[in-house]
Amino acid sequence: MFIDTHAHLVHSDFANDLPQVIGRASAAGVERVVSIATTLDDGRKTLELTRRFDGVFAAVGLHPGEIPSVSLCDLKDLAVLASDPKVVAIGETGLDYYREAKDDAVLRLKQKDLFWAQLESAKERRLPVVIHNRSAEGDILEILRAHAGGLPKAWRPWGVMHCFSGDEKFAFDCIEIGLLISYTGILTFKTAESLREVAKKVSLDFVMLETDAPYLAPVPHRGKRNEPAYVSLIAEVLAQVKGVTADEVAHATTANAQRLFRF
Repeated sequence: MFIDTHAHLVHSDFANDLPQVIGRASAAGVERVVSIATTLDDGRKTLELTRRFDGVFAAVGLHPGEIPSVSLCDLKDLAVLASDPKVVAIGETGLDYYREAKDDAVLRLKQKDLFWAQLESAKERRLPVVIHNRSAEGDILEILRAHAGGLPKAWRPWGVMHCFSGDEKFAFDCIEIGLLISYTGILTFKTAESLREVAKKVSLDFVMLETDAPYLAPVPHRGKRNEPAYVSLIAEVLAQVKGVTADEVAHATTANAQRLFRF
């Protein structure tokens, strides 16, 4: 059994065949999918999907790329969405300094404020956090350490560093503060040898799997639309890297997802 812990099922790429996509996932052993929202509109649509498909659950959040359009009213509306019983996490939220915020100190500060507000919202609701990081490791760790200091140890793991592609130090920094890390199809890319080296050293006790569908399709589907059924391909590569069976990877990563999302 697998759990795809991060997919974007309301993306327009799935508009014409989502029931078939869900069916293929089920046939591939993917019992649950956490569908991620990055805007309020996505959140509402994602909750609609959870009514249609029993195995689909929601994470609702405001992506850092939504700055500067986000308001206090949006945060209040997000809190309402988060009260739904099929919402299993807040996110995706975090910091993204790759493009617009790269050289814009004001925009980076707004991202930090939005990130902190969602961390606090998750804490209030005892929900885990799905964290987006791009080119912001220093600031994101500073914020996460400050947040983790106010959480009971019993809450660990309390979040996940989604689409992990960092180095060994960043991986163990994330784990030390109570996060899991999650691998995508990037792990299967020929160019990702350094990530596979990190994966060798990180215990399966701290790992989940995700597709980030429709993005980042694993080999041999790279460059095409990704979908939840392909999570098993990531598991196969991780099993090779760790020198274990794919069943062991499935068991460990599913158990970790069940702990985090309280399935």
